[in-house]
Amino acid sequence: MKKVDFGPRSAGDYFGLHVIPAHQQFLRISNLENAMAAAKALWETVGWLWLDRHPGVDRRRARAEDLKAFDNDLFKRCPDLQLLRDLADAAKHGGELSNPNVTVTGLSGSGSPGGTIFTTTMFGTHESTPECTLRIEHAGGSRDMKEALATAFKFLQTETS
Repeated sequence: MKKVDFGPRSAGDYFGLHVIPAHQQFLRISNLENAMAAAKALWETVGWLWLDRHPGVDRRRARAEDLKAFDNDLFKRCPDLQLLRDLADAAKHGGELSNPNVTVTGLSGSGSPGGTIFTTTMFGTHESTPECTLRIEHAGGSRDMKEALATAFKFLQTETS
């Protein structure tokens, strides 16, 4: 395995350098682009966790049973991580996945375009920001994107510290 030094040296480093900024950007502007960037950064953290816990073992060449046990343990403790894995992999592979464990079927709703809406009525002027209504559709139902990202963020923040 060839190591490429681009900054982070551990899952904690990766989380601080890539996940936190992506998550903060999504919180500022909750659109589809920022949601997918946060989902990808969160899922990529799992590769760093693998390396922290299995030094020198390439995840792509690891024993299938070991990899499955590792991922399933994370999914059991944070089911939203599996949904984000499916989204990140779908983005990476043009939306076509051969993994039989994929549960996500798509996204619904819309992201917030950002900005502020000013509404003037006889009671005065009111400000509001359009809400993000993105939802992850999956075999077991539907999950709010903001909640899934927040849950996975907190989970991986704990795992990497």
